[in-house]
Amino acid sequence: MEFDVLGLAPTVSLLLVLLFLVLFSIVAGLVGGLLGLGGGIFIVPMLVLVFHVPAAVAIAASLVAVIATSSGAASTYVGEGLADIRVGMFLEVATVVGGLSGALVTVLFLVQQPRILIFAFVPVVLLSAALMFANRGRDVRPHPEPDRWADRLRLHGSYSDAQSGAVVPYQVTRTGTGLAFSGAAGVVSGLLGVGGGVFYVPALNAFMNVPFRVAAATSNFMIGVTAVAGAVVYLLAGQIALFWTAPIVIGMLVGSRSAARLHSTTSPAQLKVVFAFLLVFAALLMALRGLGWLP
Repeated sequence: MEFDVLGLAPTVSLLLVLLFLVLFSIVAGLVGGLLGLGGGIFIVPMLVLVFHVPAAVAIAASLVAVIATSSGAASTYVGEGLADIRVGMFLEVATVVGGLSGALVTVLFLVQQPRILIFAFVPVVLLSAALMFANRGRDVRPHPEPDRWADRLRLHGSYSDAQSGAVVPYQVTRTGTGLAFSGAAGVVSGLLGVGGGVFYVPALNAFMNVPFRVAAATSNFMIGVTAVAGAVVYLLAGQIALFWTAPIVIGMLVGSRSAARLHSTTSPAQLKVVFAFLLVFAALLMALRGLGWLP
């Protein structure tokens, strides 16, 4: 594999490409870890738009990198008691099934149809951005409607706010909607390699009334399990390319570990706005690529 970057020798060009992949992935892991996205939402467009990597290979690399992000950030969040393990495992039931389904559809039917994958990426991301932006001024509803499944499964919880030092209780609601969104997140993860965080965070915060900090931390815990389900399918199909995957995994792991340390110093409203605008930007780039307006 040879690269011609700025007319430099192939060996130098190769090193520059690897360095770029690592540095870009550190930023993606940092942002993804802060917002619960996993970073795959940025890795797929970068590989497709910058390096013209086939969509299926980019998705496979992203899924493996999302596992690294989850391992890096979620370990800290779980140790701090910020990730809601009970809610996360409840939603994973639908997510793993969706992840396997989405990966199988891509490997069996859509590998030779990259434009379909690209255009499927756009509405999913825009929907997630709209949900977050519309809900930016409110974290949780103080008096949500009762939910018998949340009561029966004891999904309600609390977390310690690092900024105020107070213990903040929250009441989970709309478990059916959250479960449906999680199944969709699994399908999207397997299809597009984005880890499912683009659906987890809005589902947990906007629908199930889980505080944004807890939603992002729980999403980081969940995306690793979801990504494993999809990554196994891509591995068996021979779509995981070590050259692209290895430096991205290294960068994402470093970035996600840093995100876990910064998470408590940023306000939920700021994180939601950043979440929405980054998703819109990624969707715009992929739409332009699908229309052939970007190489």
